[in-house]
Amino acid sequence: MSYNDSVHSDSAQRLLRVAVELSRPSGPDYWADLTVGHPGEPPLDPAAPSGNVIRVRATDLREAGKVRDRLRSEAAAEGRDPESVTVLVDLEVLVDPDARAARRHARIESAARREPGTLSYVGTPEGLASLIADIHSVGVADGVTLVPVPAPFTVEHLVDGTLPWLEARGLLTISPTVVEVLRRFGEGTPPVARAS
Repeated sequence: MSYNDSVHSDSAQRLLRVAVELSRPSGPDYWADLTVGHPGEPPLDPAAPSGNVIRVRATDLREAGKVRDRLRSEAAAEGRDPESVTVLVDLEVLVDPDARAARRHARIESAARREPGTLSYVGTPEGLASLIADIHSVGVADGVTLVPVPAPFTVEHLVDGTLPWLEARGLLTISPTVVEVLRRFGEGTPPVARAS
């Protein structure tokens, strides 16, 4: 079995990781791991000196998968365990329970797009969850960093729609970090977050 075959067959057994990057009105962006790894694993930290968490941008899923495979092959060539490398693909998102409302917000917010050449999704929280599950199951990436486009209640939709859908299917465990994310970036009175 080749390295690529083993990576893709093992991806379904590896826990899916989901992080979020949120903009503040002033100061640096806020990045948080919204999931919990295996027992004893620390939260993901892309700034850690170990280099075991790598964020990538890609124009499409095929490119993202090639980057992930290359990074894991490089880790193996350096004598590191490729399974110790977590590759997160950036995914710019705009979600709303009503897909038409999401598309309407996307047209309004089109100028707010942050990075050209970044994967994007506009639609429902559950549709986003399905895309993330597909990204993980076919080995495109080990997870995603969600980069929300400003729209009403986006953080709440992610925490109360996308993450529970993935957790209900056994793909991830939601981190208590979601409570802090809602406190800092939620709008109005945030709904009760389910944290494991």
